[in-house]
Amino acid sequence: MNLLYITLDSLNRHFLPCYGNDWVQTPNIDRLAAKGVVFDHHYAGSLPCMPARREMWTGTEEFWWRWWGPLEPWDRTLAYTLGRGGFTSQLITDHYHYFEWGAHSFEYDFDGYTAVRGHEHDNHRTRPFGEAPDWARVLLTRRPTDAPIYVRNVQDYWGEEDFFSPRVFAATARWLRGERPPEPWYLHVDAFDPHEPFHVPEPYRSMYTDDDYRRYSPWPLYGRVDRGASALSPEEVAWVRAQYAGKITMADRWLGRVLDTLDERGLWDDTIVVLTTDHGHYLGDHGWMGKPQCPIYDTLAHIPLLMWWPGCASGTRCDALTQTIDLFPTVLDMLGQPLPDWPQVHGRSFAPVLRGEHATSYAPPQRDYTISGYYGGRVAVRSEGWTLLRAHDPSRAPLFEYTHDLQVRDRSWACRRRDPEAFVVPDLEAGRFIPGLNMPVWRIPEERRWGEHADMLFGPDDPAQEHNVAHDHPEQVRRLEEILRQRMRERHVPSELYARLRVDGDGA
Repeated sequence: MNLLYITLDSLNRHFLPCYGNDWVQTPNIDRLAAKGVVFDHHYAGSLPCMPARREMWTGTEEFWWRWWGPLEPWDRTLAYTLGRGGFTSQLITDHYHYFEWGAHSFEYDFDGYTAVRGHEHDNHRTRPFGEAPDWARVLLTRRPTDAPIYVRNVQDYWGEEDFFSPRVFAATARWLRGERPPEPWYLHVDAFDPHEPFHVPEPYRSMYTDDDYRRYSPWPLYGRVDRGASALSPEEVAWVRAQYAGKITMADRWLGRVLDTLDERGLWDDTIVVLTTDHGHYLGDHGWMGKPQCPIYDTLAHIPLLMWWPGCASGTRCDALTQTIDLFPTVLDMLGQPLPDWPQVHGRSFAPVLRGEHATSYAPPQRDYTISGYYGGRVAVRSEGWTLLRAHDPSRAPLFEYTHDLQVRDRSWACRRRDPEAFVVPDLEAGRFIPGLNMPVWRIPEERRWGEHADMLFGPDDPAQEHNVAHDHPEQVRRLEEILRQRMRERHVPSELYARLRVDGDGA
């Protein structure tokens, strides 16, 4: 059995017809949904991009210990684990974060990898672009520091085949046709689209709008759309949503080439196919744009998951509660590979649910709650249709990161400047701070202050999460708080988080 694992970054489920959308065209995602199984209650865990990928690749619930960083030296990744089982692995991606300072090492365990260069801030090309193209003039005005990198990279792009998701999926189809080894194999395809910049060629640019693209920026700032530097008019929000939808449709078209190749080569009969994302994306939802450290509404955390496996009941839906950390043990289970005996694997296999079984050698097959979080920020707890958004209170305790690598995101610029003074971290400690890990890590003081929002509670009769009923239902707040407390004790999270999250009972 083989594994084809596909991720589309920042994919909002509300833009997919298989989740109820009635205006975005995704015929190939629909095709996979009709062939496989659609998961209706799948949730992100650690946010955003790279924390989510460590969850996918290792089953580690990361956000309790650190922010944005590389794989840790003790991680048993999916590529490493399958490689020990005789699988040949390949990574195809335009997700440049895999290769940047502060988030490196993700490609190390693959037998081969293909990097499609140039997306977002990828420091790929240096040739000046001269006069700004008409689509980029507003963009360069609003983002004069970082946008030129992207414009330099894409200045020669003309047809859609030059753009990023087409190149990623074209490379995937080529690998499946001519480069895949004898079985078994594991191919991980990570497309950065529909992540911003929401820059697409025709016909996608005008597919969902007739507004003049020269009036707007395809790369909006993160934050509130109703105030501050990130403020946008309703017309611009609508245009941005149309560009995002166009990116999805473009990616979907080229995904079709991959599905066609599976047809042509007869690969469906011995291949598991996974299609998912790391998180959603705010596009004016709840007044936000992007994925800032704001409340973790379902717009961001309730994410798509589609799966095919030989013998599945095609065109069905699964209502089990699942999370990103569960994908690592699930695909190992489905491929008949052992789960690493390692305390940092926090996911549960839901393969028994898919097989209709009631027990597994890994863990109980179905969750009754899910938890998502930003390191040092809000945590979302969901159970029985209720969602509690609990905010950190930075005044109650200091915050620390726990990692082996000092090149984590916020210190990477000091490393790159080779500036010892900028790199000084006061009170840096080393010790065995992570339970179950018999090696020292750094304990690094942090200054994040993401606790400005009050707690919010949403009930099962409010799927759009528009009405905060925390004052009216204190019993549900207490129930979800107890779930959070138990999860924290189970994970042996750092003691300071009990104070910051206002949860009694230091489980350290």
